[in-house]
Amino acid sequence: MKFALVSNVLPPGDSSHAAVIYRLLRDLDPRTYCLISSGAPPAGAAASQPGGLAGAHYFLRPTPRLTRGYRMGLGWWRERLNFAIGVLPRARAIARILRREQCDAVVVCTGGIEILDFPAAYLASRWTGARFYPYLLDRYGHMVVHVVGEHIFARLEPAMLKGAAAVIVPNEFQRDEVRRRHGLDALVVHVPCDLAAYAGDGPDAHAGVAAADRERRIVYTGSVGPLHYEAFRALLAAMASLERRDVRLHVYTPQPAARLEREGIRGPVLFHPPQPLAAVPAVQQQADVLFLPLALHAAHPDIVRTAGPGKMGEYLAAGPPILVHAPRDSFVASYFREHQCGIVVDRADVGELAAALERALTDRELAAQLRVRARARAAADFDLAIAQRQFARAIGLPAAPPARAASH
Repeated sequence: MKFALVSNVLPPGDSSHAAVIYRLLRDLDPRTYCLISSGAPPAGAAASQPGGLAGAHYFLRPTPRLTRGYRMGLGWWRERLNFAIGVLPRARAIARILRREQCDAVVVCTGGIEILDFPAAYLASRWTGARFYPYLLDRYGHMVVHVVGEHIFARLEPAMLKGAAAVIVPNEFQRDEVRRRHGLDALVVHVPCDLAAYAGDGPDAHAGVAAADRERRIVYTGSVGPLHYEAFRALLAAMASLERRDVRLHVYTPQPAARLEREGIRGPVLFHPPQPLAAVPAVQQQADVLFLPLALHAAHPDIVRTAGPGKMGEYLAAGPPILVHAPRDSFVASYFREHQCGIVVDRADVGELAAALERALTDRELAAQLRVRARARAAADFDLAIAQRQFARAIGLPAAPPARAASH
């Protein structure tokens, strides 16, 4: 069997979606898959770069687009036309690759702002007879509704999902949402974590520094967007309310510091560029507290409710206490509350958040208990070997070999 994976981002890359693809496919025979992307190709050969994959790579040409029609309320109609005229050329391009590579199946990963890949891959699968597997790494529907409207999408989504051989989702809340909306039983494959990379406690960032002199590090790794701004501002307000002044927030993100500062994320915060996959475990393990935020008053609360950040497994495996600031009905808050593997603040209360932060920094007994529970959950739900087997079984591949430690 051979399958094609379609995604607007591919490894190597600093996005969580690229990391998911790399981890799931890295131990497969490269002759069993090919990669198709509508995004820009990376510089050089992807397989030769750290985090690259050895399967055949195809990068699709941009589809035709109308660039005029912004005035007098025509922008919405222009984007609907761009969607309509872009899907067929992309579907034909994907179908040609499926035939050339003799693929039995196509997996399409939803992610980012790209909305053509999903319907194009679906059409290509129908034309070629390949099995169709949508991997819903985000709430694709919200992006499409913004472009084509609720009425059109209400017809598109059921047809595509019900025509799938299986639907794959990253958490139980999204599974329940698919069941509620479409009466389908989706398969859960949690965003995987390479637990071997988190063996031990990692390097000591404070070696040789007196306890009274060292900085307490709150660490966040990953993208920062509108779904996070409110929670970051609340954390910084909580930090300011503490009597201590030895706490600093370290944010490792691809977003420009100037943009985040304009959103009120400023003060005792240090911005770092995103780190290579191999360097992320040490960054997380050297934290005093790991911060996991989602906005409590988001414009699209249903996106927040079902979100499953790719860093969840990493945070659980890393060891430091995890401070969760997210809505009570979200997957993130529910998971950490149910398994008691982090400190959850699910109300917009700066005082409560400050008290939780102080506990995370000072209560060693609590930190030890959280560490044991967190690592147990990482092994149970986010282990890479388990995810690889689940993914392979979902699309009909032979079981993936045991996960190996990353060599980069």
